[in-house]
Amino acid sequence: MDKKLPILLLFSIGSLFPLFGQTAPNLEFATVSGDGNPTGNGPVTTTTINFIKNTNNPSGTSFALYQPALSATFSLSNQTYSNAARIGWTGSAGALIYPLMNSAGAPSNNTFTSSGAATGTGINVTNNRGVNLTINAAALSGRPTNGNYPMADLTITFNRPVSNPILHIGGMGGFQGNLGFAGGFDYVSSNVPVSFSRLSGNSASFTITSSAIKNSAVNPTANGTNSASGSVLVNGQGITTLTLRVGIRGDGNASSWGGADGITIGLSTLESNLSVSKTVDNQAPKSGSNVVFTLTAKNNGASNNTNIKVTDQLPSGYSFISATAGTGSYNTTSGIWDIGNLNDGASSVLNITAKVNYSGNFTNTASIGGDLSEADSSDNSSSSTPNVQTVCYEDRNTASAGIGSKFGITTLQRAGSNTWPTIRNSAHLVLESDTKGLVISRIPKASLGNITNPVEGMMVYDTTDKCLKVYADGVWSCFSTPTCP
Repeated sequence: MDKKLPILLLFSIGSLFPLFGQTAPNLEFATVSGDGNPTGNGPVTTTTINFIKNTNNPSGTSFALYQPALSATFSLSNQTYSNAARIGWTGSAGALIYPLMNSAGAPSNNTFTSSGAATGTGINVTNNRGVNLTINAAALSGRPTNGNYPMADLTITFNRPVSNPILHIGGMGGFQGNLGFAGGFDYVSSNVPVSFSRLSGNSASFTITSSAIKNSAVNPTANGTNSASGSVLVNGQGITTLTLRVGIRGDGNASSWGGADGITIGLSTLESNLSVSKTVDNQAPKSGSNVVFTLTAKNNGASNNTNIKVTDQLPSGYSFISATAGTGSYNTTSGIWDIGNLNDGASSVLNITAKVNYSGNFTNTASIGGDLSEADSSDNSSSSTPNVQTVCYEDRNTASAGIGSKFGITTLQRAGSNTWPTIRNSAHLVLESDTKGLVISRIPKASLGNITNPVEGMMVYDTTDKCLKVYADGVWSCFSTPTCP
């Protein structure tokens, strides 16, 4: 009796994205110390596998623990026959729950395609692992051997959403005596719409439709071209559950059923943890002054990410002056900093110089996003709110710095003294009196529009509202407090 271990299903989205230089780190089924993955035998009907980071994918096998942990739970349900399917089983005895990928069907490395890798690369069958799923052909005793029988449902549940994973399936096919048989999978349901497409395989027998994964060999075998192994892209965004109907078919070359089809099922995928932080060079700027906001975008891994964009639309409290981007470009109209690609562990900086307005919203917020699923979205936005000192004038300058005032009018009988008007530094005109007043332009409110080109800081007396008015930020406002109107 020839027996095989369960199909290896590995999920990966790498082929959807361009490769980044020499390495494209991804998440795979493998083992490292402390990973918490199962090491013993079954049989069981459920098991959970933690993904491991392949730091030098696709050419290497340097694996490392990954946080926050991404896991996939495999659960069997709706078994049509007694002991129709089990995890970690041979059909008659316990077997490793989480074996190497070459334990079923003897597939070669180039049969598979990992996430972030070119076709036929990225998986090493002597390092990567998968869940052992065994379909018990003997449970069909007494039934025609040329039929196709549903056996159980296999549900794969991710602890957070993944996008475009790849199923790496190893070793669909087996035989007992003269009877050839092969396990297969039909799509049942998922939390979001998905479809299947073939990436690579050991032969034409590895047949994929949009909703099925099969061994199409007329006479299936446990190894070789009449066995079926390969990688299947699961097209879908934000997948948390995927349910497949596990079935088995016979070629009718014997009168009775026996044995089991062992298949290994593993997963690989791409994921990144983007973050953005924002600082300002002056936490207490005065209105009318400039500030510089510094944005730092970072990819904390595990995978290289593409189409990175940071949105930072300046709020009403600021007027844009300039921007300098370390990578990519900043669009002043949309507020989008288009970074492009950001590799695992890489970061980039954008400096935005802005004028602080006299009024408005002073909370400046930036947010980041890219093509890949996010491991942790809590650090995808950052805000800065300076404590703006909104003033329309400064206290008079009596310090030594500045240019001495040269022209003044006074009624205090000290014109020409050594201290006046020079003590009033940096003024164009100094007026001083304790018995006279200053009369400025007096205009009724309805006539303010007759001033066709008002400038910032212009002052008039509004005879309707009976207040001194200052033109600031495009409006005339009563100047009633020692701050901006």
